[in-house]
Amino acid sequence: MLKEFLHFLDKEQLLEPDSRVLLAVSGGLDSVAMVHLFEEAGLSFGIAHCNFQLRGQASDEDERFVRSLAEEKGVPVFFTRFDTETYAREISESIQVAARILRYEWLEEIRQDNGFTFIATAHHLNDSIETLIYNLTKGCGMRGLHGIPPKNGPVIRPLLFAGRKQLEQYVQSKKMAYREDASNQETKYQRNKIRHEVIPVLAGINPAFEQTMAENIGRFRQLEQLLDWAMRHIAQDAILSFGDPYRLSISSLESFGEVLPTVLFELLHPYGFNSSQVQQLAQSLGHTGAVFNSSTYRLLVERQEIVVEKIREGEAEGEFQVLPDTQELTVPGGRLRLGRHSGKPGAFPADAWEALLDAGSLQFPLTLRHWRAGDAFQPLGMGGKHQKLQDFFSNRKVSRFEKEKTWILEDASGRICWVVGHRIDERFKVKPSTRDYWALKFAKR
Repeated sequence: MLKEFLHFLDKEQLLEPDSRVLLAVSGGLDSVAMVHLFEEAGLSFGIAHCNFQLRGQASDEDERFVRSLAEEKGVPVFFTRFDTETYAREISESIQVAARILRYEWLEEIRQDNGFTFIATAHHLNDSIETLIYNLTKGCGMRGLHGIPPKNGPVIRPLLFAGRKQLEQYVQSKKMAYREDASNQETKYQRNKIRHEVIPVLAGINPAFEQTMAENIGRFRQLEQLLDWAMRHIAQDAILSFGDPYRLSISSLESFGEVLPTVLFELLHPYGFNSSQVQQLAQSLGHTGAVFNSSTYRLLVERQEIVVEKIREGEAEGEFQVLPDTQELTVPGGRLRLGRHSGKPGAFPADAWEALLDAGSLQFPLTLRHWRAGDAFQPLGMGGKHQKLQDFFSNRKVSRFEKEKTWILEDASGRICWVVGHRIDERFKVKPSTRDYWALKFAKR
């Protein structure tokens, strides 16, 4: 067992020279086996134990057992207690999820504060197989088939080479004491149901089930590496710009045919778009104006590009009142400054973000808002003809994203005075009869 353990550490490059490892020890068979393997290998380690206070006296006895084990090995030991049930209610998650969050956050604090290089958990091969089956049952892509990774940042899983039976034999051969968690036998938990009801059936079909699944996991990990390699090459042509906005070339994507949804998923899942959305997107690349939203990003299909922008708080929402004494107004995306002047202006601004409006034509209060379907105005230079804003934007090839962010200034009678950043209304231009005018400037941010 020790030889296989050391081989796995080396093959997966889990440790660095002079590593100090913080072992997450529950007191169960798996974590006790991990402690003894680290001791046999002569590795530097400490022990950390979380008491989740979910099993009454049994939880306290687990804590005492781990304390005794650490004293026996003569290594540093760290303990904490959590009110797991209360925390689970506070974050509206299951007990299992809440416990996992509490555990890893605390372990990372201990690691950083006490000079440990890595955190080691006692997940083994059967845990990895259960994870694969669980993910496959719930629905997943290639990245859900690799089981539990041997290394994830500072967290390592040095027992993934061994199955549960192999660990049992090792512990029995060394006559090690350990604690049994009765909840591991309960099938009300989904993973336990897989462990006790699903895997025995599959093992009945294939007596070498564990070994076969270990080989499958290895193949899936290799395929994932191949996918990563392919996506790096695809991204070189497909990604036009990173950041905000994130832009993809439609022409470089259209050639992928049936695998287009997979390519799109790999490019877009970091922005929160799911597999169902990318399936729809793959069928919408020829539909200019199609929009998809994740929880934090908005995606627009343009003529030649896919554009992804972050949804900012307050964007495309709200109305703001402008009174005669308003000098400055801050809104999502910018700031409006305005002031009243006597006479006629000496010059007219060339910047579309500045406007001069006839004071006698304006009826206060003014309203600064976003455009709405059905909006129309009389664009300056069209001789007083009305035009729908939708047509105005289309003629100027303004994207849907930009339309949604465009501010509209209207007066108290509901007439649009200025399409900010684009054009003022003919009715509010400075005329020969103008005695006073308003100078407005919108500064984007």
